[in-house]
Amino acid sequence: MPGPGATPGNLSRQSLRLLAAIRRHHPATADHSVRVATVLLAMWSHRPDGLGDMAEVVAAGLLHDLGKVFLPTSLLDAARGLSARETDMMRAHPLAGAEALAALRYPEAVQVAARDHHERWQGGGYPGGRAGTALSPLARAICVADSFVAMIEPGRAYRRHLSVAEALREVQACSGTQFDPDFAALLVEGLGETFQAELGLDHGLSRRSTMAGLLPSHLLERALRLPPCPW
Repeated sequence: MPGPGATPGNLSRQSLRLLAAIRRHHPATADHSVRVATVLLAMWSHRPDGLGDMAEVVAAGLLHDLGKVFLPTSLLDAARGLSARETDMMRAHPLAGAEALAALRYPEAVQVAARDHHERWQGGGYPGGRAGTALSPLARAICVADSFVAMIEPGRAYRRHLSVAEALREVQACSGTQFDPDFAALLVEGLGETFQAELGLDHGLSRRSTMAGLLPSHLLERALRLPPCPW
């Protein structure tokens, strides 16, 4: 398969083709990927100088879990604790995804974000145990976005999902340990009210009070002509 080339349009088209492949393998992972890309794009829109090129940010969000196409769906859908072997298989998906993106000649920033999205600010994550500023800004941002989405989205059989308010408090609590404090603050302080308003958590907030009237679910629709985020 040819690489996406250098233009944002080529990158977006290739990313959508790969997203379709993820959806064919495991629809829940594809929905999760769209949610993560939505959150990342909202972060980028709030602070465009901190994360690099928009097309690369979107591609990183959509494809951070590309490595899961190499895992059996029985493992992805397991509603139980995983065995040691299964845990090792699951923890291999960031590196598998990064290697696939490298073979497809994706920008290095997108490859690195896929590889490092389960690393931790203070270390101890996987696959490499990288920490702090050894992680790229995009990888540090996607770590926050991925975790936030995983906490609020339904369909996680092994635990209940959190409200947006609860998830934002958890992000704040893990700032400086699991998450880069700067990107955690961007999500909690810069975008928290927007997400709460969009998801109907606080009906006293205006749904169009932030981000110049452009809500997170509209961002990917505008950038890639995707339907609104499947919250």
